[in-house]
Amino acid sequence: MKAISTYNISKLSGIFSQADSHGDFLFIGEEDYTPSIEEPFRTDTYAIAFLKQGQIGVTAGLTTGVVTAPSLLTIGPYVIRSIHKVENAPRVDLIFFKESFFLENQSNIYYLLKYGFFENEDSHVLPLSEENVQRFSAIYDLLRATIREGHPHTNDIIRSYLNILLCETDAAAARLKESQPGPSASTHPLLVNFKHLLSKEVLQQHSVRFYASHLNVTPKYLSEVIKEQTGRTAGEWIDQTLVLEAKVLLQRKDLTISQISDLLHFSDQSVFGKFFKVNTGMSPLTYRNALT
Repeated sequence: MKAISTYNISKLSGIFSQADSHGDFLFIGEEDYTPSIEEPFRTDTYAIAFLKQGQIGVTAGLTTGVVTAPSLLTIGPYVIRSIHKVENAPRVDLIFFKESFFLENQSNIYYLLKYGFFENEDSHVLPLSEENVQRFSAIYDLLRATIREGHPHTNDIIRSYLNILLCETDAAAARLKESQPGPSASTHPLLVNFKHLLSKEVLQQHSVRFYASHLNVTPKYLSEVIKEQTGRTAGEWIDQTLVLEAKVLLQRKDLTISQISDLLHFSDQSVFGKFFKVNTGMSPLTYRNALT
């Protein structure tokens, strides 16, 4: 049984009422963008959104905030996210692509891993200068034109523009880090390693002691560092990540509450129900029934 459902390209195409014509790549122009995915979800794709005008509310992992134009929003595969409407008509060009699509002509299968702006430990939001707006507008306009033309080498051209987009995003992120070296420059390596381990193990491991042991520190020290860096203890990170996982699973009507409890490795459904209610103010069933 699959633990977490994801939105693949076909599902995303349906959400945005687009034809699924480019396999593992999807371009959503501002004329077709209607943000309405309030509940947490995952995709198996990389996503780069170019917010040209207005605002959108975004949750990525455990970070929630309002993204204001002009900005790029970059999210890697399997990061839990949700989109909250702030304005009726933000202007957004949105790209989804699978790793396999981008790497088709690449010899380095680890190419995409070098871009830190996709990682879960980053903020995912890159404010853009006026100069950068012009550069990214040109790239997105070229992508839009290529797709509309139906060029015989469309996919190869798209991959080339994607590579340019990634390089420009990386350069803009580096410039931002240089101008604002504060929080990102002082990120403790233990926090990075904790988040990586948490993303892999949280379905099965719920105790601070487990993570501390695997990171070769004491539970007290781990919580102190995580609290200092993020304002949350290690235990709060574990609980809130579990809640996100539970919310994603509760969207799957083919799973019973008992099965979800098992997938999340709670001792029984009652324990899971109490945990969920303490952290959300409602029972799992109430939450599921409230979903539209």
